[in-house]
Amino acid sequence: MAHLIELHTAGQNQEILFNLDTMVSAERNGDSTAIQTRWGFQNVKESLETIMEKADYVSTKEKVVAPF
Repeated sequence: MAHLIELHTAGQNQEILFNLDTMVSAERNGDSTAIQTRWGFQNVKESLETIMEKADYVSTKEKVVAPF
């Protein structure tokens, strides 16, 4: 199951769905964050802290088990 979060491109402020499973590393790059993936890189507007919060929310949400 893909772990997707909504981010915004640094250049054109387009909303994208980013697959966290492809992330290799991320580092602050001026006013944007550079994310290195298996296939290249993506600059996004969100800070490292925001990306971590969104990633934590996705992983927490995934652990919820419906009582059947």
